[in-house]
Amino acid sequence: MEAVEKMKARAAALAALGLDQTAGSEDIRQAWRNIAFNVHSDRTRGDSSEFTRAKEAYDLLRLEGLVSKGAQTGKPRRPKLRKRVISLDITDIDACRTLLNKALPRGASGADETCTADSIADSDHIPEAVGFHGRNLTYFVSSPVRQGQNRVALPTSVLAGARRTETEVLSFQAKETGGGEVVVPDTIRDRKFPGAKNVRIRFDASKQIRDEFCLAS
Repeated sequence: MEAVEKMKARAAALAALGLDQTAGSEDIRQAWRNIAFNVHSDRTRGDSSEFTRAKEAYDLLRLEGLVSKGAQTGKPRRPKLRKRVISLDITDIDACRTLLNKALPRGASGADETCTADSIADSDHIPEAVGFHGRNLTYFVSSPVRQGQNRVALPTSVLAGARRTETEVLSFQAKETGGGEVVVPDTIRDRKFPGAKNVRIRFDASKQIRDEFCLAS
């Protein structure tokens, strides 16, 4: 199971026990004991579905090392997470392209007439891949930023496991044309990128830059 999938599974297991991701080992044990006592089939007239669901969640957390043998408290032990880069699916890229063409006009006089449904302006950007390091995201865009106003469309649901791609257009000013990195402000990240701890966008990002991302400690 990949690191991101493991994190999703642990979050779902904690939620099944009525806990959030700050829960410690003793919190998990106590939640399991309370649920096991209250929803055991002996007390629910033979219905064991809720008990079984809680037991599976507790067993997963125990196997993942989040439940210690002693009566220790504190946050759960987290495994070391490796960095990885995944190319975005064509549906994600198409959704970003569509959103850019439906977004606010580029010029004061109206929509850019030179931009068709299948093309975007030089100052508009779409990522080709996203790098994961735990809940830290780095979007890789092959095009360089342009001096002045820029827009970038991003699939925002990459950590949420959503069936439907959610996209968002971000606008920013650049002092000059070229490569570089933009950090998404916390206020936007919290609202638009569920589950993410940090979101960055790398522009003029070649395959070599993606490879260096994976190799960096």
